[in-house]
Amino acid sequence: MPDLTVITTLYNCEKYVEVSLKSVLDQTYEDFDWIILNDGSTDSTWDIVRSLEDPRMILIDSKDNQRIPRRRNQCIGMANTKYVCIHDGDDISLPHRFERQIEIMDSSPDLFCCGGWAIAINDEGERQEMMNYPALKHDQIVNQLLIKRQNPMIDPTTMFRQEDFTSLYGYTLEKAIYTVPDMDLWARAMLDGKIFANIPEPLIDYRFNPDGMTMKHKKEMIGAHMIVWKRFRDAYVARQRTTEAVNNE
Repeated sequence: MPDLTVITTLYNCEKYVEVSLKSVLDQTYEDFDWIILNDGSTDSTWDIVRSLEDPRMILIDSKDNQRIPRRRNQCIGMANTKYVCIHDGDDISLPHRFERQIEIMDSSPDLFCCGGWAIAINDEGERQEMMNYPALKHDQIVNQLLIKRQNPMIDPTTMFRQEDFTSLYGYTLEKAIYTVPDMDLWARAMLDGKIFANIPEPLIDYRFNPDGMTMKHKKEMIGAHMIVWKRFRDAYVARQRTTEAVNNE
């Protein structure tokens, strides 16, 4: 049985999906299961997926669109491996991505989540700039969220432990923050004492897709981002005050 399950949920990404999925098939680390779910696509996305035959691929076709948090929870609930890795259907995972992350996770048994940097690409796949803003070590990652109000993990670069993910009850389905389920997960995990790290090298080509969540729901995402940050700040500060009070007794 492999240690890794790759999770990909798809919605109307026919222009990018073949190149994206082939980047997973071309990984130097080859021992993984791959759950691919069609979340109600209305274009040719699923026809393209079905043309790519590989024994590691587990295909789930759904006609209704239920969006990323619910679908990821569904897929991860089907996995039975130590690690889960996110790969989005418009991004490109660089060839050594899985190998590098497995090395880090295997050598750091207390680590919950390992992410990395990315290279921004445009709609045509042209590289634009290095996304090297995520902090590297756990304390820096926490402060990046707490003080800088930034999401410190690039979601589609992440690999995490399935058991810990399950203990956190997965991605939120709360409507007010459904556009930032990853940031909410990281915040809850930090409050629960889970450890994070980022690798100081690009793991993916991150596509700025004009029809993707980030571009189409930018205003909603900003509002949801602030809700998650305020909740995290308040809970973190309250915990710190409680700890200080106990220590001073």
